[in-house]
Amino acid sequence: MTDPSISDRLKELRSRAGYSVREFARLLGYGDRYSSYASYENKYKKPALPLDMAKNMLPLLVDKGEPRITPDDVWSLAGIRAGESALKETIERASRVNAPAPKGSVRIHEYDVSPQAGGGSLIDEVGGNGDVHTAVATWTIPKPFLDSYLPDSSGLAIVRVIGNSMEPDFRAGERVLVDTSHRILSPDGVYVLWNGLGVVLKQLQLVPNTSPPRARIISINQTYPQDEVPLDDITINGRVVGKWLWT
Repeated sequence: MTDPSISDRLKELRSRAGYSVREFARLLGYGDRYSSYASYENKYKKPALPLDMAKNMLPLLVDKGEPRITPDDVWSLAGIRAGESALKETIERASRVNAPAPKGSVRIHEYDVSPQAGGGSLIDEVGGNGDVHTAVATWTIPKPFLDSYLPDSSGLAIVRVIGNSMEPDFRAGERVLVDTSHRILSPDGVYVLWNGLGVVLKQLQLVPNTSPPRARIISINQTYPQDEVPLDDITINGRVVGKWLWT
């Protein structure tokens, strides 16, 4: 008999604690976007939940239900082993992500943007509403290097390309640098946007002389179709300003 999936274990704990899906999503900070939480119960395929998500569940689940839910039950959803050493490891991981950058450097978080990893926002702008992507790594880059290319080195994020829709310019697994403060389509270029299912990389082009404004969503890989939609229907999370090349 195979072990239950993370989705099944999460659903069982939530149900054992006596919460409905909507109620639990609301208490985690999803508001009316309960479907973003529900995706973790229905189609989450990774071996562990985001660390911050499990942490936010602790006060909602521990000591609830019968048999009583323990902290270890909740931490195990994030792949954290039971015991003091595991909790110490958790604290150290969080500290590495949030530690200040060395003098003359900028710390830039890398985010998991796979479809099941978060909601509509690339980064947490409001202090922890749950509907965001969790930082999986942190890069330290010399500020003078960034200043030579960008007018402002704040609001930067790193994401890994998923899929082949932007090949050959952006291949699966490559990391790109995103300016998350750039949320408007100007100029035409490659942007990170929310397509209703996940955060994706696409080329955006404003359609001239359209009222209301429309935009083309273009995949560089021509085996994918090109879309044209009202500009207001596009949720831009940032503009791609660079990528790493290895030779």
